[in-house]
Amino acid sequence: MNPQWPESGFGPLSVYVTKIALSIQVQVGIHELLGHGTGKLLQETEPGKFNFDPKHPPISPITNKPVTTYYKPGQTWGSVFGSVASSYEECRAETVAMALSCDFEILKIFGFGDGSPDMDGEAGDVLYAAYLSMARAGVASLEMWDPKSRRWGQAHSQARFSILKCFLDAPDDFCKLDYKNEDLSDLTIKLDRSKITTVGRKAVESYLQKLHIYKSTADFDAGTALYAEMTEVEPKWWGETLRNEVLRNKQPRKVFVQANTVLDAATGKVSLVEYEPSLEGMIKSYAERNV
Repeated sequence: MNPQWPESGFGPLSVYVTKIALSIQVQVGIHELLGHGTGKLLQETEPGKFNFDPKHPPISPITNKPVTTYYKPGQTWGSVFGSVASSYEECRAETVAMALSCDFEILKIFGFGDGSPDMDGEAGDVLYAAYLSMARAGVASLEMWDPKSRRWGQAHSQARFSILKCFLDAPDDFCKLDYKNEDLSDLTIKLDRSKITTVGRKAVESYLQKLHIYKSTADFDAGTALYAEMTEVEPKWWGETLRNEVLRNKQPRKVFVQANTVLDAATGKVSLVEYEPSLEGMIKSYAERNV
């Protein structure tokens, strides 16, 4: 089945189409290992016992003052941040991936480039595809926003929408949604490749720093206020006009059809049997292997 890219068009479509799978490898690897896999929570682990010096607490890089909040005995990240914790954490991990994918030494670990900054080579292509993919995912995420309840129905979608807003809020026209038709049927995401490692990365790191510090210090009030602002969907343009266009372009869920291997008892040869990429092909595949 031919891939289709709803909700947006891209000028450099060939880079996006040919490098999207590679960029996802980088994003997922960093997201899981260095996103979810890092970060210290400041805790009073038991009454009177801390994993930091409470008399000389760390200085918050956001306020430039000593932190005043931390996790009390028995509290966890989930218990303090409640229902927002899951999506907030996905957003934190996603922004870690977006920030660190700008490091060409990291891209080299994944097999792209020689570690030196080069936005015009393969590593630059992979990085560009990663940022385009995240911007597009932010637009497509509106499918999972319910205009009646004004709530998000999926943690990753909510997170990606907020990162799109982070891109759009960045200065120097780093990212913008371009269109002429009132129904947004010609919507195009424009993201300046030359500014990813400067303007784009700086915007992402600023957002990530807040997400990370608020989580680490159990600052529920500041953390939830920030995340509510970044995931708020303006009901008319975003929640109606753009969301309607997203739904109009929604593609059917992809079906993966499994090929079978067949042994010829007479000759001892093994042949590969493939099937049409359709529901009928999927059923035939199952039937012919007696599942």
